[in-house]
Amino acid sequence: MFRLAVALISALFLLSGCTLDKEEELRLQLSEWVTLGDTYFFDSSGSCTAAVFHTDSPRISSLLPKARSVDTGLKMLAEGQAVVFKVGGKSPNALVEAIMSRDLPHGISVLSSGLAGVNCMSELVKSIYHQAIMNPTSRMALLPEDQAIMIVDGQAKAVIYVRGNS
Repeated sequence: MFRLAVALISALFLLSGCTLDKEEELRLQLSEWVTLGDTYFFDSSGSCTAAVFHTDSPRISSLLPKARSVDTGLKMLAEGQAVVFKVGGKSPNALVEAIMSRDLPHGISVLSSGLAGVNCMSELVKSIYHQAIMNPTSRMALLPEDQAIMIVDGQAKAVIYVRGNS
């Protein structure tokens, strides 16, 4: 009986440790591209991650390659590169629609990552995320290696990271 109890407790500890991301590791990764302040929100499970960090500077480092058109961005993604879209006047939501119309498999992958991350968000964070993806001044970066999306919203002074485990 004692062994069974120890085995169950051990299994619970192992399961609780199964997350896609750890906050400090994610902060380290993203800080290569953006200046991060305090963490507003962080939640990660085995199926999703959602994080919101404060930023005083919406500038995205030149270390993250930029695409000035959807077609250029798709070529970069096809090569497995992370890319930030700098397509004037298009919100992240409009960019996802454009990606889907040009390349459905990549579009579905982007949409899947963006939607799966919502499962780790509180209602307030969902609202912040929705406003950011609808904002034409927000910048969207796609991180294919992680199957993740990063949104930098200068108006909200926020860096939003979403990831799904698909």
